Amino acid sequence: MRATSLFAAAFVLATGAFWATMLTDPPQSTASVQPRIDIQELTLKANPQGDHHYDAF
Repeated sequence: MRATSLFAAAFVLATGAFWATMLTDPPQSTASVQPRIDIQELTLKANPQGDHHYDAF
C-alpha cells in the first residue's frame, strides 16, 4: 500500500512539473522548408567544358 501511494505521489508530481514547464516555457520548433536543389543551375555554375563526357546539359 505504501509503495502504491508513493508511486502515485511521484506520478502526480512529475505530471505537474511537466505541465508547469509546458505552460510556462513550451518548446519552439526550428523546422523550416529547404529550397529544392536545381541540378541544372549547379552544373552551369560549375562551368564544365563543353567537350567533356560528364557535361549533361
